[in-house]
Amino acid sequence: MRRFFELLGVVLFQLIAILSITFLVSLLTWTLTDDPETQSANYVLFLGLSISIGVFLAGWLSLKNHWLKSQPLLLLRLAGTVLGAYLPLIIILLIENMIRAGHPVFTIAMLTGILGFHLPAWLLPKPANL
Repeated sequence: MRRFFELLGVVLFQLIAILSITFLVSLLTWTLTDDPETQSANYVLFLGLSISIGVFLAGWLSLKNHWLKSQPLLLLRLAGTVLGAYLPLIIILLIENMIRAGHPVFTIAMLTGILGFHLPAWLLPKPANL
């Protein structure tokens, strides 16, 4: 039960990191994503980047500070995070051609990015010392 609450705390930390990084990126790139009708690709680019950075940075800090007791697998976790963050965004961009701010796919991308971070440790065999 303790491992579940540790994981829940790390996921909450990752969500907070995503929102914080997204806020900072939106302050820096507000002119590049000003018009959703012509700048949907920029939304996808910058939101996927901020989700990936937020998830991976918070997850890496959790692993480094031993809040999350799991295998590091940093390269696999980074690849899973980037794939999980960008896949829903690119799919919806291909379907709708225009993504407005507040689209529900942003929440899905955050959750799949977090899932992509944790999935390698769940799928690979655990070493005996963890």
